[in-house]
Amino acid sequence: MRTFQLFSALLFPVAAAVAQAGTLDPTFGTGGKAVANVPGTYCSGQALAQQADGKILVCGQTPGLTLLVRFNADGTLDTGFGTNGLVTTDVDASNDYIGSIAVQPDNKIVVAGNKFDALANGTLIVMRYSADGDLDNSFSSDGIAELVFPNSDSYATGLALQPDGKIVVCGERYAGSAWESFVTRFNPDGNWDGGFGTVQLDMGPNSSDNLKDIALQPDGRIVVCGVSLDAFDQRIAVARYNTDGTLDAGFGTGGKLLLAPGGFGDDRANSVRIKPDGKIIVAGISDNDSGYDVVAIQLNVDGSFDGTFGTTGVAVIPFGGSDWTQPSLALQPDGKIVIGVDNTDATTPRVKVIRLNADGSLDNSFGTAGIGTSNATPGNDDESAVRTLFLADGGIAVAGYAEASSPPIQLAVWKFLSGVNVGVADIRDHDQPFVPTPNPVDRFFTLTTDVNLPTGSAITIRDIHGRVVLLPYVRNAGSIVVDASSLPPGAYAVSIQHVRGERTVRFIKE
Repeated sequence: MRTFQLFSALLFPVAAAVAQAGTLDPTFGTGGKAVANVPGTYCSGQALAQQADGKILVCGQTPGLTLLVRFNADGTLDTGFGTNGLVTTDVDASNDYIGSIAVQPDNKIVVAGNKFDALANGTLIVMRYSADGDLDNSFSSDGIAELVFPNSDSYATGLALQPDGKIVVCGERYAGSAWESFVTRFNPDGNWDGGFGTVQLDMGPNSSDNLKDIALQPDGRIVVCGVSLDAFDQRIAVARYNTDGTLDAGFGTGGKLLLAPGGFGDDRANSVRIKPDGKIIVAGISDNDSGYDVVAIQLNVDGSFDGTFGTTGVAVIPFGGSDWTQPSLALQPDGKIVIGVDNTDATTPRVKVIRLNADGSLDNSFGTAGIGTSNATPGNDDESAVRTLFLADGGIAVAGYAEASSPPIQLAVWKFLSGVNVGVADIRDHDQPFVPTPNPVDRFFTLTTDVNLPTGSAITIRDIHGRVVLLPYVRNAGSIVVDASSLPPGAYAVSIQHVRGERTVRFIKE
């Protein structure tokens, strides 16, 4: 019975998708916005992830403490998590911070950030929590792993989970005169992976470098993005590492790229994602000499610009933002690209979501001319976006913070409608949906359809983050048998493409 209720909860929100794509989902929180209501002077959300059951996790900080919040799929706080949906951790004597998060297949929660001692020295930390919000003592003996760089402050800015359970972390450290970037790795038990080590990234001579995000390719190679500042220019920095931590010489120039799409010397990348075909999407901001535009850059696997995207690989979205704007990416299963952002220079800063077609053009079916906007109240409800996630039910979630009454800055999540139906079959051109049997799935399941599948028809399976999962299957005239034994537990979507259209349905792997 519990599993049936879980599957139903994942399907139910799809009914809201008939509303205009790019508008707030009225079934989520209050009018599309959920607020954490954390006691204190301020709190902010810095990153988010989704569990297989549809619940949303947001990490961040509140004065002196790390903060982890869990929302139900409808935007209410999950009172079964921590204390009324909130988990705070006091790691050290001064402020602590977590800014990246991921969920393991066993539902344990991994976060990364930094702690400050009484002298305000920063140290990189990685923490792991159980599914109920308790620190996991099987991880580094107390749930908290630290990495100390001698004579320097260090910060974790992004993390990614390898299929073998290892945790790859990118970050930055201040070495007395300039910022340096690095990538390092921890074992599943929380011990530092000395075989990978700590890999410094010097993007250019005499540069100060900061990494902002990290993504893993299906082959295990590691892509990072951020900014590199020399004496004259601030440029978008992208690099790729092999699985052993060496720079990938087959990418860019010696594994690195420095990009300046604006041409005015002030560009920055905040977010990177890997598309199912292996192409790399980077989002950031670019100086246009009178303000800042949002930019999305699509790179081929070797790091060259993809000429089929935007203008010679770069899509520019005039936005009127400031250098505080932090664009963040999410990829839809239909190939469209979502960028969460805020217009921090506006009289009333609001959270916005930009949607691009696969070719980099603005998607005019989304919001107003490709941009959806939250409904902040002028003068007293400023909002800021930090991270974006495409949800299992087809919604678009943006985490950040919003002005509130008490505390004045409060962690918040917005949910926008995408118009993408990932929860039930698309039956507009069919008599009946197809169904996976059994569902939930133990090992094998069968997809039975009401049409004969012609030669060349294919199936695509994606996880809750929209990433393509390759599974063996046997295709028959009216059915497909899929071997899902290698899948970790969780929620997935399977699509069938054929001459009459496409059908998508969800299934649960136990």
